[in-house]
Amino acid sequence: MNRNIVYVFTGTGNSLKVAKDIAAALVDCDIVSMGSNTQYDLMEGHKTIGFVLPTYYRGEPRKVTEFISRLNLEHNKNAYYYTVVTAGKYDGNTLCHIKKLLKRKGIALSYGKMLDMFSNYVVSYDMKDTVKEETKKSEIDFEPILKSIKNRESNQIPEIELLQEIAYRALIPLIPEMDEYYSVSDDCIKCGICEIVCPVGNIGLDDVGRPYFNHHCEQCMACIQFCPKRAINYKDRTQNRRRYTHPDIKYTDLAALNGNADSKIGSSSKLFSSDRKKSSSSIVAKLMAKAIWKIYGL
Repeated sequence: MNRNIVYVFTGTGNSLKVAKDIAAALVDCDIVSMGSNTQYDLMEGHKTIGFVLPTYYRGEPRKVTEFISRLNLEHNKNAYYYTVVTAGKYDGNTLCHIKKLLKRKGIALSYGKMLDMFSNYVVSYDMKDTVKEETKKSEIDFEPILKSIKNRESNQIPEIELLQEIAYRALIPLIPEMDEYYSVSDDCIKCGICEIVCPVGNIGLDDVGRPYFNHHCEQCMACIQFCPKRAINYKDRTQNRRRYTHPDIKYTDLAALNGNADSKIGSSSKLFSSDRKKSSSSIVAKLMAKAIWKIYGL
């Protein structure tokens, strides 16, 4: 075996677009989800191993931390390792975190870069009407990054910024239950798209095909952004705000990445129970979340 592999986490398609471009440039390259994939043993013989992911709350998504921590890279320590972080202007400590996760495995992160892409955290703000312009700029900015990866170049990964780290550590544990504030309006047509685009299987469909949320959310915005009827919303904030998914990525691309390519749209399969008991730690986290979300205006 003499292949390449790029691991990706994506919600609205920005990171998947980057992963696809890398795979096309490297050739003989697999794209694997860090959200839905459960294969943690990587066979030997890979030339390059990449991680492409977005920044959430000044760091990586919780699922990415879990995935890389469990990933067995023992047979590929001599591969070229790189990371591309997609972010809206600022990537926080994400690159530092990935570097540390790999270092614990005895692996050096050779190259890491942030790519500024269209910012789309719709629960916090209305998005700009500049998708075309910002997408074009991202494509231009990505060219030297892709060239560096193809040439297996190295660079200096920035050090941890303390204040950003404090914010990340305080906020990231509270993310899973933010879906408590999601609502599904009567505009829902029970298409099931939300279920298959969710990268972590947080969405199930009830007996009539309406979505419910299982409280291990990553706040990736896939369900809100890909809903064809804008039926999924956060509190009363997002109903009249713009929607965004990467122009080159369709919901079927995310479904395939998540292993749901053959899923029947509109099925009412239940992957999880929506009636789980709340733990004491869950209750405490929720109280803390309410206080912090109020400060952040969420």
